[in-house]
Amino acid sequence: MDAQQYRECFAFLEKLCGTLDALADLQREKSTAVSRDDLLGVEACMKREQALSLSLRSMEQKREKLFSPLGMRDKPFSALPEYCPPELRPQARDLADRVRRCYGIYRSAADAARSNLELNLHQIEKMTAAQAPAGGIDLPPSGAFADIRA
Repeated sequence: MDAQQYRECFAFLEKLCGTLDALADLQREKSTAVSRDDLLGVEACMKREQALSLSLRSMEQKREKLFSPLGMRDKPFSALPEYCPPELRPQARDLADRVRRCYGIYRSAADAARSNLELNLHQIEKMTAAQAPAGGIDLPPSGAFADIRA
């Protein structure tokens, strides 16, 4: 493999980190909107999140195209240094570590946003149940909103 192919892979990993950073920022923004009971803000975040998710899907196709010729079709990014020429291994190792960190930050922010959203949905369920007249309105079963994922 020539060095240009590896540089293309490195550029892809940089772009992936940028997308993961944007998703992490968006998760923090969504969590803030949930805390403020800003339904329009949550909705706007979810629309942007959907667009970024579509971007990730197209990136997955590009990943296969770039990494398959290197023998890394089903390999994690952390294996990249093993497939690189010795002179590119330090850069590959740094990028693989950066992708791992970016993903960890995103995952943490997404988990916090999801927990915050689930907590607020649970509070809404309790308020709705308390306000409903006895035997009057059929409410969804307790926990019906708990499966919503942000």
